[in-house]
Amino acid sequence: MAEETKRQMSEETIKPKLELVSSEELDEEEEEFRRLRRDVPGVKGAADIGMLTVSVGRQPTPKNEFFRTHKDFQPVVSLVSVDVGLDKHFVAVDPSMLEPLKSLGIKTSDHVLYLTITPRGALRWIPVSGPDEEGQMNEWSRTKELALLDGVDAWHRMYVDREAGAYRSFPAPIGRFGEPAWPTIKQAKLFKMGFRYKVRLIARAHHPLVQKWADRDSDK
Repeated sequence: MAEETKRQMSEETIKPKLELVSSEELDEEEEEFRRLRRDVPGVKGAADIGMLTVSVGRQPTPKNEFFRTHKDFQPVVSLVSVDVGLDKHFVAVDPSMLEPLKSLGIKTSDHVLYLTITPRGALRWIPVSGPDEEGQMNEWSRTKELALLDGVDAWHRMYVDREAGAYRSFPAPIGRFGEPAWPTIKQAKLFKMGFRYKVRLIARAHHPLVQKWADRDSDK
């Protein structure tokens, strides 16, 4: 009985606590999210906010992790990719900053954001770049999107087929995982947690990356 009590107390200490957010802040998040979206604006969702971590990356992590893809969360947002060591970070760009970045020689492009979840409940935005100016879609992007769409109805894992120059997906054994436990959080909040909270949203000229790029040009 003592061990059971300790186990319950331990579980209670690691449960995520609710974050109290005012309606004014939610309205601000909603306004920001709608402004950033490149597709038809309009976001639905519940107002329950949990203390979760939402990451952003090229594919689900850790490597070969099974995932599910949310069927309704597919906003289109302008992003710029930044090399950080061996990794690539994706930074969202407010429409007001598109021209200033272009003047600095920084290229942005529209990406569809797919929200994925692992069996352990880890959330991740996976950006997929859209067609280029000629309407052609990179093979890596095309096959990544197909792999993510496979995860809408069933658990899959994504892996790289370097020989073919493409992403592939592999289904999990039937019955291995139950249905995903998606959090009841508004898309706008999930977006903010993945981008703004991690300084991955360029909305003003004083953003550290903008300053870095401007200083680089001034040194030439």
